[in-house]
Amino acid sequence: MVQVTKGKNVVIETYDAELKEFTATAAQTDFTMANKAGETTPEYTRVYVDNVEVASADITVSSATPAVVTIPACTVGQIVQIYMPKAKNGAYSVQQAIQMKVSTKTIEIAELGNDAVTVDVVQRSGALNIAFAQATNHDLMTKFTDSAKNDAFMVIAKKYSNTTPVSFRIFKEARVNEMNDSLEAGGIAMETFTLTFKHPVAFKTT
Repeated sequence: MVQVTKGKNVVIETYDAELKEFTATAAQTDFTMANKAGETTPEYTRVYVDNVEVASADITVSSATPAVVTIPACTVGQIVQIYMPKAKNGAYSVQQAIQMKVSTKTIEIAELGNDAVTVDVVQRSGALNIAFAQATNHDLMTKFTDSAKNDAFMVIAKKYSNTTPVSFRIFKEARVNEMNDSLEAGGIAMETFTLTFKHPVAFKTT
């Protein structure tokens, strides 16, 4: 029998995120953040070295306070940017609607004297739409509203609790982009938030 995933089995977990930038010294591997990590599983943290993303398999996040993020050795002068989840805000059951979409922006490059056209991908961006009843998710509404006001980065994890093993979709460098509220038929007050995030989406199972 196929296990159907219903809204009650999908949980949204939110984390405030810390962004810290470093200029690496010769052979530097350890980078000390300002906060304790909200999750030490590397799929929750994103690291760039000279704008190139480091694979999750090459990232280690300590449980110390503050956290130390370890990556392969850098060369002197390389710019390291780390987006790490810090405080976990809570877990919320969203039974109304969740939709994720990734858009790809391309550019066509043509050369003089050549009929061939090269299509290059220049950007992939994602949007996560979350709709829920205000009455049962007031804390989530408050967190998203505060993040929008401060234009703060977040890490959003969508947890499928009825799968074996439990699976997660993790959206990093997420920020609230749009907010809407409405009163549905039957008198239900609804909140809808659209968050943008930086692709790719990370996947994790437990």
